[in-house]
Amino acid sequence: MTSFTPFRTTLWLLPLLGVLPLHAQTTDRATSVEVSHERNHLNNGSPDWKETGLRLSHSLGKYRQVDVGVVETRRFGLKDTQVSAGYTLPLAPQWVVGLEGNYSNTHRVLAKHGVGLTSQYEFAPAWLAHLGLKHTRYDATTVNQASVGLEHYFSSFSWLVSFSPVRASGTSAYSGSVRGNYYYGDRNSVGLIAAVGEEATPVGGNNVVIADIKSIALVGRHWVSPQWAVNYALGSTSQGSFYTRNGARLGAQYTF
Repeated sequence: MTSFTPFRTTLWLLPLLGVLPLHAQTTDRATSVEVSHERNHLNNGSPDWKETGLRLSHSLGKYRQVDVGVVETRRFGLKDTQVSAGYTLPLAPQWVVGLEGNYSNTHRVLAKHGVGLTSQYEFAPAWLAHLGLKHTRYDATTVNQASVGLEHYFSSFSWLVSFSPVRASGTSAYSGSVRGNYYYGDRNSVGLIAAVGEEATPVGGNNVVIADIKSIALVGRHWVSPQWAVNYALGSTSQGSFYTRNGARLGAQYTF
């Protein structure tokens, strides 16, 4: 079953780029539910960031999937709730696209709403090109972002490099990232992500500015039974002179 990266900034997810696994693992269970909790410590004295989420995914066939989710986020002492929905579908045997949107009725620290499109094309065996476009609206600014990437699978490994231009408040910036994955067992994986450049950065309340970013993260999924999996992430991100945040995410996923 494929996965679609939600349009929200975390320290361990590739910004914007929705990575759809080339070699999707087949299963007779079409529905998946994940409950997760994320916590980040900031070195500038701000309260820890916390996020609790629930996500439901339903497979409609190979590379065709519906996702819905809700998260409760606490940042800078403020609380927000956000809902999201996404849909992926194949346009051709080698071409998969994804659509996603999110909305927050509180939007104290999160965006009011956002919409995005991702596209993945296998132009040669085990070689994929990625393209992403995202529009996000905050109270004080609008953030427009694009991303292009190249991915290659070999043996039990894959690597992905991406480049992301972003524009917010009349300012343009650029960032790049690299990700390596190792696949083991039936459906297990572990990956390392590093990113550097500039991106739209929340600095308190609903304020978003362009700032330097340096981040590194370890992410993974391990199936403890045919139905239960543990999803995890550990990472550190430096957001210019504003703060450095170190965090972890843990999720329990059940398929049926």
